[in-house]
Amino acid sequence: MRGSIQSVSAYKRLIVMIMLSGLFTVQAFSQVSDSTRLPQKIEAPILQPFLDSMFIFNVTKPIPKRAGLYSACLPGLGQLYNKQYWKAGLVYVGAAVVTGFTVKNYQDYNKYRKIYIGMIDSNPETPNTYNNYTVDDVKFLRDGFRKYLEYSILSAGLGYMINILDAFISAHLTCFDMNKDISFHTMPVLNNNNQLGLQISFCIK
Repeated sequence: MRGSIQSVSAYKRLIVMIMLSGLFTVQAFSQVSDSTRLPQKIEAPILQPFLDSMFIFNVTKPIPKRAGLYSACLPGLGQLYNKQYWKAGLVYVGAAVVTGFTVKNYQDYNKYRKIYIGMIDSNPETPNTYNNYTVDDVKFLRDGFRKYLEYSILSAGLGYMINILDAFISAHLTCFDMNKDISFHTMPVLNNNNQLGLQISFCIK
């Protein structure tokens, strides 16, 4: 009886030792796997950039279509977008001069038109304050200032188109390659039949 009790207790001790060894093995394996695992980097949240705006002027390479659109909306704005400030100044000075001539010619044309209408009026009560001018003189002045007014309006339209084209072309030329490594040469040569020809060579170094 005593031997059987001892054998049972020995069996229990064996089971306890097996369980403890298994627990230590699992713990050691988990520690090894944790030590070999690479540390995870905490990534900062990526901020979404703002959508491209139609009114961004701080650019290194201007977009030609956008420069032309700016100048079409407001003369000189495309030149400011291209960072050609002196051209924008010329545009504004030219616009001021053309506007001044247009206003002055319109005032003079309207003035002599009313005088001419008053002179040819059949109503004798209409006062004539320009006795020094004949009807033909007033008609000549009226037609002359009308022609000047038309020229002023045409000049304004032409300047407006030039302003758009300048902004568009200047934006294209800012991206033009002016590198000295691009070379273009021409030289006379003789072919196999002793005929004189011209050789053109274009190379990029």
